[in-house]
Amino acid sequence: MNTEIKLGLCNPPEPVYLYVNQGEINGESFVWYKFNIEQDKKIPVSQRALTGYLSSLRLTTKEFKGKDNLKLDIVVSADELYIIKTGL
Repeated sequence: MNTEIKLGLCNPPEPVYLYVNQGEINGESFVWYKFNIEQDKKIPVSQRALTGYLSSLRLTTKEFKGKDNLKLDIVVSADELYIIKTGL
């Protein structure tokens, strides 16, 4: 974990969004994936585990097919800031 603190004005770190859903793409199994909005494409993450410190849990709503869906965001501080998004 990066413990160096930059002093002064700076941009906050951009979180890495991970989504939970078992699947397979081109014969490769995955549990986690990132999503490329521009290409409307899932990008599998080959690592199976994430270690870090739980920062917060929050419930959010996301509109899908005209309905509000409840999502759980799990915020983890590690080498980067990760937000794991999963449905309830």
